[in-house]
Amino acid sequence: MTIGAAEAGQLLAPLSAYDHVALAVSGGSDSVALMVLVAGWVKLCPGAPKVTVLTVDHGLRADAAGEAVTAGRWARALGLDHQTLQWQAARPASGLQAAARTARYELMSDWCLANRAQVIVTGHTADDQAETVLMRLARGSGVDGLAGMMAETVSPWPVVRPLLGITRARLRAVLAAAGHGWIDDPSNDDDEFERIRMRKALAGLEPLGLTAGAIALSARRLARAREALDLGARALMDDAFVCHQTGFGEIDLAAFMGAPEELRVRVLQRLVWQFGDHGLARMAALERVCDWIADGRGRARTVSGCRIVRRRHQLILGREAGRIGRAPVALEGPGEGLETVWDRRFRVIVRGVKAGDELSLAPFCTISAAKKLNLGHEKRQIPAFVRDGLPVLLDRGEVHSVPHLGICGVNMNTRLSVDVRFMTH
Repeated sequence: MTIGAAEAGQLLAPLSAYDHVALAVSGGSDSVALMVLVAGWVKLCPGAPKVTVLTVDHGLRADAAGEAVTAGRWARALGLDHQTLQWQAARPASGLQAAARTARYELMSDWCLANRAQVIVTGHTADDQAETVLMRLARGSGVDGLAGMMAETVSPWPVVRPLLGITRARLRAVLAAAGHGWIDDPSNDDDEFERIRMRKALAGLEPLGLTAGAIALSARRLARAREALDLGARALMDDAFVCHQTGFGEIDLAAFMGAPEELRVRVLQRLVWQFGDHGLARMAALERVCDWIADGRGRARTVSGCRIVRRRHQLILGREAGRIGRAPVALEGPGEGLETVWDRRFRVIVRGVKAGDELSLAPFCTISAAKKLNLGHEKRQIPAFVRDGLPVLLDRGEVHSVPHLGICGVNMNTRLSVDVRFMTH
């Protein structure tokens, strides 16, 4: 049942595409086995990347700090660098496990960004995949959810999961063969957590043939369907969608309605994420929007910060201005050029900056009606609700420029120039 060098080489081959990878190692059997396999592979593979082991100390248990020390000792004994990252934020009153997971990835992503590691590598197994599928099945997930975790994801930070097809039992056999220990987390027996309840339920389903391996196999097959549907959605977007650099998009209504419902839902999901507040809209909400579009009645809907306006032949999608923070966001930094991402949609570059300048960004909707009239902006083909969500550069609290509307240097500060680009991904 153990994993030999040849099989390990096949499993870990995708890591050769990177110069520096970060292994997420908690001290549990799955992640420690990943570390043991990677350490052996690095010694045999001439093109292996630099490897750093990251352990996150959540501080949720008294033993957490000591376990991080143990994980570090094991990593160094295997010839790998190690770093411990600490979660120091306030703990939520509910949803602790989900919050800890989010914090773990944020801490590791920040470390990777600062240390030029291109990808996080995790020890997720076929058992984890089966548990994930069962949890999503309980929520009525569609193809994407039931396809489980992907072997590689790119958002919010690149993650590779090379052991998704390997059971936990095989990884523990690897550790037994190496004479290596691991740490058992007592929370793995706590029925308060959904994943643990599913883990125990899965054990009861095994006599019926619903093993972790069988469920993971179904997930892999559904992943093929997901890939095909994604290609269909991209083709529909190529045919029916136009993106404008002013931060909104148009869908040809006839082409959109001529596509199967599953493709329509997928396109909506992508566009709501792109033009909204970057939160993943629930499938039920997207399905309701699809029904509203098909029904042909009503002018507009809003979902996850994205406003969808119906016109005779098009759907217009853009940011809901009311969901944008109204307080000006200060621009700070050294040098003559300032660069920032505003509202996670626009990359703003201001040049000609001098010490003492007080610059900030705010949405167009915060400007008073009287000031808007005085600006005399060009009449462009920009929907009113989209215009309200455009970035405005303020110089000492006064309007300097609204590049998308042809407004520049209103306060006569011609030294400053502004470049704004809509971020489509």
